[in-house]
Amino acid sequence: MLVNVYCFFVACLVFGFRVESRHLQFQLNGYECFFEDVKKGTDCSLEYAPITGADPQIDTYIEDPNGQVFYNEKRKDYDLHKFKANVTGTYKFCFSNVFDFSIGNNLVYFDFVNGVDSYFSDLDGQHKALTQLETSTLSIHENLNLVQRYQNYHRMREANGRMAAESLNDRVLWWSVGQSVIVVSVGVVQVFVLRRFFTVSKQEL
Repeated sequence: MLVNVYCFFVACLVFGFRVESRHLQFQLNGYECFFEDVKKGTDCSLEYAPITGADPQIDTYIEDPNGQVFYNEKRKDYDLHKFKANVTGTYKFCFSNVFDFSIGNNLVYFDFVNGVDSYFSDLDGQHKALTQLETSTLSIHENLNLVQRYQNYHRMREANGRMAAESLNDRVLWWSVGQSVIVVSVGVVQVFVLRRFFTVSKQEL
């Protein structure tokens, strides 16, 4: 295991990475677009999920520099879309939570990866036999990518659950405060009414 890890870091130092990634969280109130310059033939991926909101679903589409929409999904709570750029230029990816003339309020996470690192891509596309170093490096690289995807997904689910729990906790707190105020008010009114029942005025005497 230590040998595999050592081989992986050696490959990273020798060949390096050429990956650009944009990782953001933003507040979506209607319609929001982002732009990224991508070269032709580049492998890209867009991963996104609404973390908070009364309706944690959003619409998403990706548009190429020619104005053609090649990805368009409605009311998704999570998705990971991979594609290869067919033309060099500025790609646009947009998010919306406008449904039936109502505008939602969502905290949205997305991760846009522009390119894969060329060394591992070349290894994966080779048809000749790989050396033990290359096989170990490629295996570790694929496993780490899979682990990262699982981490991102569970991190988003955990954040969604935590914020939902915090919101529910606040509602329960204020509901309890309201119930306490009502109980105290009813007690005060009951004491006042009972005192009037057992209070005799001087005129009655």
